[in-house]
Amino acid sequence: MFFKGESRDKVLNYPTAERRGSRRIWELDFLRGLMIILMCLDHLVYDLAFVFFPPWFEQGGTAARIARFASQWWDGGLTILGRTHEIMQLIAHCVFFGLCGGSTIFSRDNASRAMKTLLAASIITLGTYSAAVLEIVERSDIITFGVLHMLALSTLIVSAVYSMTRLSERYGDQIFVAVSVLLAVGIFLANHFISVAGVSTNKWLMFLHSDFSEIAWMGGDYFPLIPYLGYAFAGAAIITLFYGGGKSLLPSLDGGWNRPFRFAGKHTLIIVIVHQVVNMLLLALITAAFVDFGNFVIF
Repeated sequence: MFFKGESRDKVLNYPTAERRGSRRIWELDFLRGLMIILMCLDHLVYDLAFVFFPPWFEQGGTAARIARFASQWWDGGLTILGRTHEIMQLIAHCVFFGLCGGSTIFSRDNASRAMKTLLAASIITLGTYSAAVLEIVERSDIITFGVLHMLALSTLIVSAVYSMTRLSERYGDQIFVAVSVLLAVGIFLANHFISVAGVSTNKWLMFLHSDFSEIAWMGGDYFPLIPYLGYAFAGAAIITLFYGGGKSLLPSLDGGWNRPFRFAGKHTLIIVIVHQVVNMLLLALITAAFVDFGNFVIF
């Protein structure tokens, strides 16, 4: 949507940016890229802890110490290392989903972006289901509502709310911030009440809250709308407040040093799709070459 009478060369939520100009803000791409890189490393440790652990631990020495670290990192908070992992994971989720929610105010075509994300999510679901059928992974590792499913729906929901607030030409941003804060608080309260209510499992509602789910997703790639949509709305409100004008707050710090992170931040969808395949192949090759000769584990 655009302001009445305003040239369509300028977008409503970023009125100072020409359509042919770049609208990317380096620190947002940097943070998103950092979160994606940390996610890849986190999942690499998960693969080592739950798939490649036996040959690494049995090898002894450095391999066993690395495997033990991976296992304790994913032990569900039973050790200090595991608790540290839980805290870091929560912070990363808040930042990542917040950034994704906030990015809707800079996108010119949120519907198309959401559909591409949903298509990628479907491919991942089909791929993990096929892997389970071939007994490469457990059935509990099938990704039915993972990060991409969540991002696709949250993009549609947040952008729909944003579009409705654009009906006010003068106070659109203020209304969007207020509504986003109210929705975020409401979603977090709903998460609390559902958690203490003791609801029955329902596979058709598993996309709403983990208490409706019949399966414990050990892989960690399960992100129901409640509470994660709340992070998206909170992030959308914060980014609208600080970056609604479309300008970096730290332009003097931009430079080549952040290029790898910005690259990852610009290509999150591709990285999310391929990173686990790369992780598994990398660990399989390392295991066969240096840990247990000839044992690729997954082949």
